[in-house]
Amino acid sequence: MKDNILFVTKGGEQCDEGSSYALELAKTLNAGIEILIMDASHPATQFEDIMAAAAFAEEGDLKTMKEILESEQNVCRQKLEEKINGLIRSSKETAVELSCHLSTGDMSAAIKEHVRNRPDIAMVLLSPSLADNRKSLKIKKLIKAISKPIVHISKPLAAEI
Repeated sequence: MKDNILFVTKGGEQCDEGSSYALELAKTLNAGIEILIMDASHPATQFEDIMAAAAFAEEGDLKTMKEILESEQNVCRQKLEEKINGLIRSSKETAVELSCHLSTGDMSAAIKEHVRNRPDIAMVLLSPSLADNRKSLKIKKLIKAISKPIVHISKPLAAEI
């Protein structure tokens, strides 16, 4: 059985941040990559869209309400699909096996569940995009929950001139 690296990233504009490093690491270790994208497009995070949808619902215009809630999700999913397709093209260029998974909810629980269900995961690689909100990922809890190495890719500091 070939080992895999679990690359965890946050969906959205920065979802491919750190992916080139993950691809090179997998190529060096002769491993595959499983990408776990934590979907940030949940409509509950879009307060304005929810308020607009609620206003239309109060007026009885359920069709417009549904369109508002679904349009935001569709736009985010479309962006994610474009990013995933780019990653797949990159993996083909470097001859690395790649599979993508989309998850919502608690990030630590999703990682724990993914690692538990796939014994071929040898390492968990966390994208720099996850460093933005430290409250969403509880690394200490994650270290206690899984026995695999966890590596967090950091963002390079900007040079001061």
